[in-house]
Amino acid sequence: MPQKRGKATKRKPETTEKARAEKGDSKHEKMAEKKPRSQATEMTNGVQETPKEEDLYSTNQDFGLVPVLLVFVVLLLALGVLFMCFTSKDSAKSSAATSKTADDVIPKEAVQKCAGKTGAPKADMLEEEIEELKKSGKSTKEDKEEEKVPPAKTEQKETPKKPTKTSPKQKKPQPVSEDNRLPEEIKEFQPTILHRLKVRNVSVDGRQLRYRELKPTKDVDTNVRVYLFDNFLTTRECEGLMSAHSRHVQEASKHDPIICFDSIKTLRNHLKDAGVKVKVSSQDFTEGTKCLNGSFSSQLKQHFHWSYSTSFYPGESKFSATFERRVATSTGLKPENGGKFQITSYAQGIGYKSHTDCVVGSRDKRDRFATILVYLQDVPKGGETKFTELGIAVTPTKGMAIVWNNMTPDGSCDPTSLHDASKVRKGHKFIIQRWYYYKSFYSLGKRSPEPTLPARESGQPRVSCDEYEHGSCRWYDEWNYDHIEEYEAQKLNLA
Repeated sequence: MPQKRGKATKRKPETTEKARAEKGDSKHEKMAEKKPRSQATEMTNGVQETPKEEDLYSTNQDFGLVPVLLVFVVLLLALGVLFMCFTSKDSAKSSAATSKTADDVIPKEAVQKCAGKTGAPKADMLEEEIEELKKSGKSTKEDKEEEKVPPAKTEQKETPKKPTKTSPKQKKPQPVSEDNRLPEEIKEFQPTILHRLKVRNVSVDGRQLRYRELKPTKDVDTNVRVYLFDNFLTTRECEGLMSAHSRHVQEASKHDPIICFDSIKTLRNHLKDAGVKVKVSSQDFTEGTKCLNGSFSSQLKQHFHWSYSTSFYPGESKFSATFERRVATSTGLKPENGGKFQITSYAQGIGYKSHTDCVVGSRDKRDRFATILVYLQDVPKGGETKFTELGIAVTPTKGMAIVWNNMTPDGSCDPTSLHDASKVRKGHKFIIQRWYYYKSFYSLGKRSPEPTLPARESGQPRVSCDEYEHGSCRWYDEWNYDHIEEYEAQKLNLA
């Protein structure tokens, strides 16, 4: 029978293995530790050996420390991740208190992602997430800083630019209106309306002033009413007014007048009538005006003819108060709607063409509603006041007054109020007249400062030649703004 050599063969390796283990062969122990625990046998000298129970126990005990350490490390990493998650969550809450932005959501998503994991993640996954959280936290801070910085820079840039941009625009597109430049007393002025005559018989200083209406002789649709008062002024009053007027004209005539026109067309027509052959243009007017210069005006003086007008204003004489009270009592024309008092004289051969005292078609209610005219002396021939549309003519008689309305009750200029002053054929004609306005205004009846244009001597008079077809030339002792080029454009805004 063959010998059982297998057992003997197996025991020798065990003894050898045990002896080596007891001697503490370190080299063999290291090799045994590196072997996996699933390995149950070992080849030695070509023979497969089975380790003892003690060896298995000691091997399993040493090899089991590795996964324990790995688990411990993983737990530490997980705790670190969770700590960072909660830290990011707290920072997100604090930043959300000031402003909610899209970047604030990133830590919350990371927290949710970390909180949703049930098992311990792998180490490399944790490191990736940690890096993501670090990057997200960094980018969140950088984004917030970028969001905060630009507005601050923008404010610093815009702040100095605001005054430079707005200050010129406030001056240009927002020009100061006429109302804002007017004094308070002008702004607060309350105008009065005068829309009808109230003519009646009155007693003045023991004299009876009785009126009569002059009826039109033509069949015409008109709102104009013409009334006549005999002896409205006394002989003494008439002579005193003529004397004052003639003296004033003589004093002012020391200087040749400057001649002004309403247009270059009117100048050319007057030159044609006078037989003066000279080419003229608007360049012959002094700058900013429609007036000729002094030398040219003096050359034309001998070719032109005009009436003379001097003025005085309410309060400048006792007679002004006496006259306006008498007018108010007999006609109902309010003193506050009256303008200046104007004395006019016509030499022989002088008259005034057909015209209306108001402006036909104008919407401006600050216009001449009514006129009162008093003759200061008789005129032997000519000089009549004719209402050509109504067929009414009045012969100048000393002290006689005529009064009429030029406008309708609603404030429109009635074209049938057209009238003229016939040329004086014999004698000398003197009148005093005053216009009463439909709607009063602040400067009405007040002597205004005279314009500086054109350049002239102190006290130098002017001659104004109105529209050729409906006016004539008239000498004045005062200057107004009719000859100023800008006046027409600004006329409606003047007080």
